[in-house]
Amino acid sequence: MKKILVPIDFSDNTWSVCRYAAMTAGKEPVEIHLFHSYFDQVIVTDSSFPTGIDTESMINEQLLQDIKQRSESDMLGCQKRLIDYLKKTGNPKSKVIYTIEGGEPEYEILETEEEYHPDLIVMGTRGTGAKGFLEGSVSRKIMNNAKAPVFAIPELNNLPDINRIAYVSEITEADIAVIEKMMNLLGSFNPTIFYLHFLIGNDREEALAKLRSIQNHFAEKERDGIINYNIIPENDIHEDIENFIRSKDISLIAFIPHKKGFFKRLFFSGITKKDLLQTNMPLMAIREQ
Repeated sequence: MKKILVPIDFSDNTWSVCRYAAMTAGKEPVEIHLFHSYFDQVIVTDSSFPTGIDTESMINEQLLQDIKQRSESDMLGCQKRLIDYLKKTGNPKSKVIYTIEGGEPEYEILETEEEYHPDLIVMGTRGTGAKGFLEGSVSRKIMNNAKAPVFAIPELNNLPDINRIAYVSEITEADIAVIEKMMNLLGSFNPTIFYLHFLIGNDREEALAKLRSIQNHFAEKERDGIINYNIIPENDIHEDIENFIRSKDISLIAFIPHKKGFFKRLFFSGITKKDLLQTNMPLMAIREQ
């Protein structure tokens, strides 16, 4: 049974994330593991309690207990809602379990992944919890460090189908294995993969030469229209991506989360104030084998 880890923070985006996790399962029975990490370092100072009573310890302990109880209550509600949703959408045999831990979200998520060994992770791109839990910064860290493929989902009323995927690549030897993994993971959706490379400078002939082995490997899939190739001169990486999304009706952007290249330009460049994590487009980070 496929296992899906779903970190949530009970923000408005949580239900979008849960529905997307259910959608990635299709009709296949899966185990969805809801995970929540609450900030467990509450500090209270300047107490007016009498001397000799450890008031900070007492108040902190009570506050943490209240936070934990609230998290438990919210999680139970979310679990029930997701179980009902799975039944309603024709997947009644799927399981929904959950874990609640205190600590830093990015650390606890990666620790849970290490122990749980999920096939994929589905999380939000922004949230309202303590210290901005599941904001873009946390999503980036998980995408860059998790072993499993990571879907990062913005708050959406209508979830796009997983059928038109833009795979943004630097053209590396890892592309073949990564595309094969995507096809195995999402094959039930019969997706079309738009292989997309942004050309920097005048290296078009060099890019085409590097691309040849990938095209040869997927020649049959290219003939069947499952995969096609696009080399586009890069001007502004964010605008270039947005224009491509519109022109090809893209529903998911996939990429290898390198610390350099596209990933760095997309999330850390100062060329524009825009950030793709703040747009309404699901992302998928899939690491090299």
